[in-house]
Amino acid sequence: MSYDAETIAQLETGQLVLRDFLTVFGKNGGTPVEINFWTGEDNVAANVVSAQDGSTDARNYIGGGTLRDVPPIVDAIGLEARSIEFGLSQIQSDVQDMVRAYNVRVAKVEFQRGLYDPATWSLVSTPFPRFLGRVDGASVETPEVGGEGAIRLTAASSNIDLTKTSPALKSDETQRLRSDDRVRRYSDTAAQIEVFWGLAKGSAD
Repeated sequence: MSYDAETIAQLETGQLVLRDFLTVFGKNGGTPVEINFWTGEDNVAANVVSAQDGSTDARNYIGGGTLRDVPPIVDAIGLEARSIEFGLSQIQSDVQDMVRAYNVRVAKVEFQRGLYDPATWSLVSTPFPRFLGRVDGASVETPEVGGEGAIRLTAASSNIDLTKTSPALKSDETQRLRSDDRVRRYSDTAAQIEVFWGLAKGSAD
């Protein structure tokens, strides 16, 4: 991916303070709801680059340990669908609402990363997208006494959509919808026809 000049300049200094931003587009009943967490300490309003269309979106992120564990995001060429797992607080009420009160099944997921200037503690530039996908599972790890639990959100990259198969039947009727294509006109009877390979029909050898 390409970075803006401000981000490139900060990367070249080697002085990096990284913060991660996670958005899940779920539903509260039938109403869309945007759920935002980040790895900072306080709640914050931030503009981020949308992973869906490249626009700049203003979002309100909840911090204070909500987003705890972010796996390495690997840039790779290809169409392979990748899965990543985010670790979130098991005791934070906003995280609990995400998995218990809202519907996040196959919800869109965006993940951005932002660079902060360690001298001013301000964003160097608009946080850039690192991942786009959808929720592929969510689990609540309840700890034993004295232990530490977590909520695990698994997301599959948007390439997972390329693995879908067409629900259309492989039939003459379906094929004819494509400019009256008749390539499957004999598909219903083809299995009833005997085909002899290598020998003439009725040969004793």
